Amino acid sequence: MSATASEPTSANDPLLSEAYFEKPEDILAELRENDPVHYIEPLDAWMITRYDDVRQLFIDPRVNNDRRYFQGHVPAPEGSYLRWMSEHNFFSAPEDEHQRMRNLVSKTMTPRGVKRMEGQIRDVVEQFAAKLRGRSGVVDLVSEFCSPIPNTVISRITGIPAKENDEVRFRNLAREVISGISPLLDPEARKIAERAIVELCEWVGELARERGAHPQEDLISDLLAKHDEDDPATVDEIILVIAGLVAAGSETTAVGATMGLRTLFHHPEQMAELRADRSLMPNAVREMLRFDFGAAGLPRYAVEDFEFHGKSIKKGQPLFLSFKGAHRDPSVFPDPDRFDLHRDTRDLTIFGRGTHYCIGANLAQLEMGIMLDAALDVIPEDAKLLDDQIEWMRMAMFSRVESLPVDFGQ
Repeated sequence: MSATASEPTSANDPLLSEAYFEKPEDILAELRENDPVHYIEPLDAWMITRYDDVRQLFIDPRVNNDRRYFQGHVPAPEGSYLRWMSEHNFFSAPEDEHQRMRNLVSKTMTPRGVKRMEGQIRDVVEQFAAKLRGRSGVVDLVSEFCSPIPNTVISRITGIPAKENDEVRFRNLAREVISGISPLLDPEARKIAERAIVELCEWVGELARERGAHPQEDLISDLLAKHDEDDPATVDEIILVIAGLVAAGSETTAVGATMGLRTLFHHPEQMAELRADRSLMPNAVREMLRFDFGAAGLPRYAVEDFEFHGKSIKKGQPLFLSFKGAHRDPSVFPDPDRFDLHRDTRDLTIFGRGTHYCIGANLAQLEMGIMLDAALDVIPEDAKLLDDQIEWMRMAMFSRVESLPVDFGQ
């Protein structure tokens, strides 16, 4: 197993150690038991690992997911596109604007709209699954399957023309945009992400203006049509909605499917059971997300100084809400280190809570299920995961599988 690191690990904190990279659940379990609100001194940040605390902090008014509260935030120039984005996106918009954007999206989730999106998802998944049928030798399931599908799905749902160059361009831009979410980026990576945000938003804006004149069967046309006739959706609002979908629905789905396949290979008996009974897939998706997703979780930022379980949180500090810490909490999930396709998975925290609960949660789970269903069809039953050849990207306590090599045999 190899890894590339954009930042050196440190023995000064267990979350930055090699032991954490090798087996994060063990470090998270120790912190959950003995130091559930853990201060990461090299990062001047906190890690939250208990289920109840993670749930509370999703709706606690003392923290916010708006990066402008981060102590290291550098505002974009006044009057720039980036400044506008930072002040009006899904995560930072005032409550009335946020609710309006949610309402715009929810009005597109009609039975007809969702059925069309499901059809588009299946078409995209088949586009990539077809290339794996009958393959032999070693196949990287990240680059050939898990990574390109989610952004292609978003481009297809949105209405990006289904031309190879356009979809590849969209996928690349979306990945660069998503990389900008982390507060731990170095300045050069931040510049790349910011340029991608501007290009993506300009592209979506141009597409929205085209759809205003010539509607088609896509999400942008739906957003333009499904509104109060006295208060129509604007091009700017559509840009913000699509940017929010990219941020929330692409990388997370790719990582979820990748880790889900890795988990199935590590549990061959349950993989065989799922192959035999696909009706288990919806719950299997949730159990995969519970079992091995989001060790470092998502950042929230303190909007004021406050005490939390006896720890002094300072304004501007990030608090990382660990999904994996919460979902391995034995007070909520009995025998949490056991992967179980039949487990009750209703209490996951991964899609948030309250007014910021992920409006696309059901669609995201559907997409991941379709991806895994297709993967089980094209991966031979005797295929082997080459664990020692997996490549990882590492940044502080974050890690992501960059390649998932599977030997399909001869």
